[in-house]
Amino acid sequence: MILFLFQAAASLLNGLVPIGPQPLAPAALAGLRRRDGAGGWLPGLVLVGSHVPLADAQLEQLLTAPGCSGIELEVAKLARVLEGPLPAELLASLEQAWLERLGVTLSAGLTPVLFTSRGELPCRSAAERRRLGLELAALMARLAAALAPRLGYLISKGGITTHTLLAEGLGAGLVELQGQLLPGLSLVRLPAGDRALAAELAGLPVLTFPGNLGDGGSLRQAWELMEHPQPLPGPPPLTAAPAPGAGSATRPRLAPPPAG
Repeated sequence: MILFLFQAAASLLNGLVPIGPQPLAPAALAGLRRRDGAGGWLPGLVLVGSHVPLADAQLEQLLTAPGCSGIELEVAKLARVLEGPLPAELLASLEQAWLERLGVTLSAGLTPVLFTSRGELPCRSAAERRRLGLELAALMARLAAALAPRLGYLISKGGITTHTLLAEGLGAGLVELQGQLLPGLSLVRLPAGDRALAAELAGLPVLTFPGNLGDGGSLRQAWELMEHPQPLPGPPPLTAAPAPGAGSATRPRLAPPPAG
């Protein structure tokens, strides 16, 4: 029998029980980034689905970083495709084009920043707006999942974006909470013990970034931390293997996110 059910940020736990300091400092958390077979760091991918004003400011600052390259998902174009006569075929063509651009960016040694068009697109009803938002989140999740086996980390900004990425794109039934990279920004890993998870995704760290959290520089700061990790002791992990020294026994199950 459930007596209480909370939907809240990670800081709620500190208010309920004295859990003490997290096992890994932020720089060491970034060291959970996956490596390739030769021991080199695998690249990252940033998703920005949230479109609140703070997210806009954070995205703008991130895109000024020399190592990042923005790739825009044009919301108006997607809306026209979904309302057209052949939505499945046209969407598949667009999706392939975006995936190729992401791959080219990774091959150039840059971090792709996949983001939705800024601003609000007028919709005829709340139901239409919600449908478009879910379609966008699902599209971003599919693109990220297609690249995930070759990634060292993911940063996902926005509640619906992140939940859809983890639950639908990556197919994670549960995640392992590692700690907070920055206040309110929880870093989770996909556990090797999840039978529903593809083997090549095991150990992938995902930084969950709520839409309306931090200041204008927080997203760039988080990306810079992940790009300059502190190596963990022991042999470097392979692409699909969990990193040594990880972890906490805390395995939060995925629940629907708050809007944002």
